[in-house]
Amino acid sequence: MHKPTLIVNEPLTKPKVALVTSEALPNLYEDDLLLVTALDDIGIDSRPAIWSEPSIDWLAFDALVIRSPWDYFQRPVEFREWLDNRIASGVRMINSGEILEWNFDKRYLQDLGAAGVSLVPTIVISRGACPDIVALARARGWEDIVVKPTISGGGYRTYRFRLEDGDRYRDEITATLLDRGLLIQPFLPEIISAGELSLLFFDGVLSHAVCKRPKEGDYRVQFQFGGTNETVAVRDEWIEGASACVAAAPALPVYARVDGVIQNSRFLLMELEVFEPLMFLAQHPDAPGHFARAIKGRLGDGARLQGMPNSS
Repeated sequence: MHKPTLIVNEPLTKPKVALVTSEALPNLYEDDLLLVTALDDIGIDSRPAIWSEPSIDWLAFDALVIRSPWDYFQRPVEFREWLDNRIASGVRMINSGEILEWNFDKRYLQDLGAAGVSLVPTIVISRGACPDIVALARARGWEDIVVKPTISGGGYRTYRFRLEDGDRYRDEITATLLDRGLLIQPFLPEIISAGELSLLFFDGVLSHAVCKRPKEGDYRVQFQFGGTNETVAVRDEWIEGASACVAAAPALPVYARVDGVIQNSRFLLMELEVFEPLMFLAQHPDAPGHFARAIKGRLGDGARLQGMPNSS
């Protein structure tokens, strides 16, 4: 007797995702090349896509994964228009549009504070304001402070100074407040003595952690300024504190980097990076695979099939 042929319905083409980047990094930052390989290993085609390139058909992708558009804070109006248009088009965003809109401006720290997250003390100044920063800081007992824009990355327009030197930065701060808000925080010496922790999460589960340290004589931990990083083990209570930050986001992030410091044995959040963070994939052998599988999980049944329109 002739046996019936089993027909398996498989996608005729691989799901295709765009790894959104910038003109300065047309082939992605080197760390994300590990993600490209990990995605290919599980049957997902990925390619870098420069956000400001007008010829790209963004709806041709099953998802847009925000990775290294690291000029967005220099072109905030233009980038925000691009982001809003992508969200309105219905293309799948990773992280989700809800998360990206919320995390675009660091005023989100106010939401996290209201949710009970332990934060580095922060004053938020609105765009267009003319604050007396020295008076505000002195009223809180801060003598050594850091000021940075609410839309920023990589140490952009970030200044550390003692209050007696505040006049030296008046013009820079005034210029920043013309087009975005400002954060004022006390400088924490733990950044120098112990470093800044980054805990990396995929789908709310801790993958790994690194400690970032500034170079001698600096306070900035970013690699652009000579900062270094190393893999570290973290205590359960620190993981609990960082997990609470991730859980307080508007929705569960596919990827999240929780940056903070340990002060008096307590984890204090500096920033919750769920927009375009460097995820330090090279620091853990399983991290690229964790990231790739988290992306695949969000594609679900909406993966594009040959001859079928892209799902939104």
